[in-house]
Amino acid sequence: MNEKLWNKNYILVLLVNALNAFSFFMVATILSKYLVSIGTSVAMAGFIVGLFSLTSLCCRPFSGIMADRLSNVTLLKWSNILMGVGLLGFTITTQIPLLIVFRIINGVGFALAGTCQISLASRYIPKDKMGEGIGYLGLGMVLGSAVAPGLGLALADEFGMKITFLISAAFTVLAFVILYFFHNEKYKVMEKKKLRLSDVFAVKALPYTLVAGSFSFVNGIVASYLVLFADEIGVKGISIYFTVCAIVLFIVRPFSGKLMDKKGIRVTVLPGLILTALAMFMLGGSRSLILILITGAIRSLGQGAAQPSLQAGCISAVGKDRSGVATSTYYLGGDVCQGFGPMIGGAIVGNIAGVAGYTALFNICGVLLLCALVFFFLITGKRQAA
Repeated sequence: MNEKLWNKNYILVLLVNALNAFSFFMVATILSKYLVSIGTSVAMAGFIVGLFSLTSLCCRPFSGIMADRLSNVTLLKWSNILMGVGLLGFTITTQIPLLIVFRIINGVGFALAGTCQISLASRYIPKDKMGEGIGYLGLGMVLGSAVAPGLGLALADEFGMKITFLISAAFTVLAFVILYFFHNEKYKVMEKKKLRLSDVFAVKALPYTLVAGSFSFVNGIVASYLVLFADEIGVKGISIYFTVCAIVLFIVRPFSGKLMDKKGIRVTVLPGLILTALAMFMLGGSRSLILILITGAIRSLGQGAAQPSLQAGCISAVGKDRSGVATSTYYLGGDVCQGFGPMIGGAIVGNIAGVAGYTALFNICGVLLLCALVFFFLITGKRQAA
């Protein structure tokens, strides 16, 4: 048992996590634009982008079982192979059926990687530092969301989108190489037993999952259509938006958890929903970079306050002894909403031409968040009364 959190194997997992995050976020914000540029309709582009999260949704329960029963290092090697193949596929074809296949391959690899990274890291984290260790593991995604979108857009502008896909694939190759530094990995083979629905889904976590899903829906919309919206209104330098959002998240998340512990979950979630809804309404009417950046800061302030509290709420509702299924339920909801978001967004933008389509899309996001606000207010009010 490792006494120190910052041991070699734990750091290696963090590096793999960060590389996979960079690989994902580098192409997340340019994929819709790339698909449109090669002749794909906006609606079809949204469908292909959304397939990533829906693939994760289908794979997540099975990846959890595999992570418990097989070598996490071997599974991570295969996951990086799949992600790399999926990314390279976008450089060799413009045929929609093949693009769909490669997007699914990439999604399968990413879903497997996310589960196995947490499982592998937990083996090298001291028991008394488990929360801290898992928390740092999530920072790889935040760092990726801060830096990688701007890097991807800059590379796409300078060298072309296909080169960006190749560089993104190179990150998965580097992660694959790092995994060879693990030696004699030990893992437990779980006892075979019949799989039950309760092993992958917790009903008690559903209210929190639904509210968190509204944030995931918005994230899918912003990641897929913000660049296209900026192009439509003639705004340059939009890549800095994602950096601003990540900086605000870094600042807000530690304080929001402490505030929830002292004052209760409503104090962070309700204002978070209000702020995020306000940001989406403002985004639809923004016509300059500075205004768009302000909406990003407000949105991240709201999400940074609410989302960690909602995940903690899932675990509290289900119980610490079933924190795994609580977390799985939380992420399953996010996969569904983030997957359908771009698809619904593509249909809206495809039917409402020009800036009006994006304004309508962002306004619908704001309305969805307000509906989630009312739902959460009522459901937590009933539980407090009980």
